Amino acid sequence: MTEKSMLQRDKRELEGMNTMIRGLAGLLLLGAVAGCATNPPQPPNDPAAARCLDGYAALDAAVAEHGTTPSSPARIAGFPYLRVDRFLAGFREQALPPVETTAWLTRLNTLDRQARAVEWTSLPVGVRAELNRHLASADGVPAALVACADLLRAADLADAGRLALIWERARVPDDYRTANQVLGLYPLTLLPVDYGVYRYQEETRALFARPLATLPVQGKLHRYGPSDATPIASDFAAIPRDALGIPEPTPAQREALFAAHAPIWEIDTATDADQPGSPSWQADGAPSVDATEPVVYRYVSHTRWRGEPLLQLNYLIWFAARPRTGAFDILGGPLDGVLWRVTLDHSGQALLYDSIHACGCYHLLFPRMDIQLRPETAQWAEPPLAPQAAPVIGYGERAVIRLASGTHYLQRLYADRPGTVTKLDWRDYEALYAIPVENGGRRSLFGPDGLVAGSERAERWLLWPTGVPSPGAMRERGRHAIAFVGRRHFDDADLLDRLFEPAREER
Repeated sequence: MTEKSMLQRDKRELEGMNTMIRGLAGLLLLGAVAGCATNPPQPPNDPAAARCLDGYAALDAAVAEHGTTPSSPARIAGFPYLRVDRFLAGFREQALPPVETTAWLTRLNTLDRQARAVEWTSLPVGVRAELNRHLASADGVPAALVACADLLRAADLADAGRLALIWERARVPDDYRTANQVLGLYPLTLLPVDYGVYRYQEETRALFARPLATLPVQGKLHRYGPSDATPIASDFAAIPRDALGIPEPTPAQREALFAAHAPIWEIDTATDADQPGSPSWQADGAPSVDATEPVVYRYVSHTRWRGEPLLQLNYLIWFAARPRTGAFDILGGPLDGVLWRVTLDHSGQALLYDSIHACGCYHLLFPRMDIQLRPETAQWAEPPLAPQAAPVIGYGERAVIRLASGTHYLQRLYADRPGTVTKLDWRDYEALYAIPVENGGRRSLFGPDGLVAGSERAERWLLWPTGVPSPGAMRERGRHAIAFVGRRHFDDADLLDRLFEPAREER
């Protein structure tokens, strides 16, 4: 697309954007009214349920004062045993029979239990002992909450009013600030932002069009990851699925899948900031990375493709910084992260690779040859960027991700044998909620707003009208807005269906 056609497209869209913005102020007012009108649901008529709700309230109060809580998944007001992410919120749009409704509530509760495990371990020992006494639980609060969740779920399934409230409230707020868009005159601001996005995408396409051997190298290429060839994963058809059709691998199956699809990180290493490591807090409160401990953090997520729930494998590495190149560099700053995601099809093969930086920026897509971007996405104000197709991974090969020095931009994806590599230790993503502090102790990498304090970038002063909170700052999973123009999230349940369609066969 030429600059002229891009500007013509923006002109066509500007009228629609103006219409949208005229309603934003009204939406702010409606949102405030709706928030004030949210009343607590009628509690179950059961003394045991009442004791459970009291226990949840006591834990929430203790965590608010002494502990750490993930900002994602989102809580469901009035139902403390449930939390929701964007994938599960998507099931609200379809009618579920009783068996599937039970499975849905069970998954909402699983999200809560995972978050409460983080909260529980973040509390001081004395506070945990007091909570155990408060709940009079011989097995401890976590075990008591499992029993409470079963009791409350049964009560809610039997109460049509409470169940309807869950359906209504199981939503995830988007990670855009409408007030910023209103105050920043969003329809006018998007024009220079859109032009900046256009230039970045054109430069990225040109880079990916270059032969691999001609890519710039500032330092020395260093590989991190598994030293072995791609192992054969366990039979994907044997992975259990719940009543919703969601694949749920056992711990052993999950390990096998992570091992089978782990990429090789090929990093142009010119400075210490190009060496991946484990995040920590300095004594002055600034985030840092210990490069003596090369680590990849992993977690499972889900999405949907043409009505089918799919499994996703996420791999995240951290760098100490994106070094600033000068006084006018608005993109550099402390801490940088790159997230690599593998979406598996129904047979366990990679359908799509995609990547973002931990700020939510620089979303790149690498689809398999049998899927393609929908034609209409080219006309979006900020089109998705798929600079190359996914490579075919041959026997003995792995996916290799080339990262640039300094910026850590993803420059190429190709298949190759591992060769000489530095091994990356594997850790669960939850470890980021309790990283070391220089003078002792541990605390979460993420703040209550999901952002990493101290990782702010100067670009936030220019891009705040887009509505993205602190553009350029590193952030927690589930909080990644991936478009400056428009609204898209890395974990949108319908992202694949909005972006892709089956490739047409050539005749």
